Amino acid sequence: MSPKNFDDPVPKNEVLFRFIKIIDIAYVAVIYFTIAFFFGSYLDAFFVYIYGTDYKKKSTFVLSLEVLSQVICIGIIVYIGRNIVEHIPFPLDGVNNFKHTRVKELTRGGFLSVFLIMFQYSMQDKLAYIRSARLDNSYINQNVSLNYGTRF
Repeated sequence: MSPKNFDDPVPKNEVLFRFIKIIDIAYVAVIYFTIAFFFGSYLDAFFVYIYGTDYKKKSTFVLSLEVLSQVICIGIIVYIGRNIVEHIPFPLDGVNNFKHTRVKELTRGGFLSVFLIMFQYSMQDKLAYIRSARLDNSYINQNVSLNYGTRF
């Protein structure tokens, strides 16, 4: 159990404090989702425009580099989006001694990362194509067989 920070005032009502915290987490999640929807949609359209969708003409290495470039852009957008969200005020900040800046979800980009990846359809298609058309077929073509029944 970690020691409490004695600089923080004690909430007057613990149940109300927890309820406000849950509302704040939902508020942050909705803001992250909204940012991810707009940035993610434009980012996905941008990469489709730049790289196209004809994966058969490209090597696995080139497709992997394209996915990597999208991951890098997602990381940059997460950083920018997180900084934007930190400056958006919470309407219930200060109620029952609640501090919006203390919510961990505010300073971490987990929500935004998941939502941004969710809207990267071209990246998901590339990864699925690499796995199904390239990796799975290479194992099948090499006649690799796994004998799970002979383990015991």
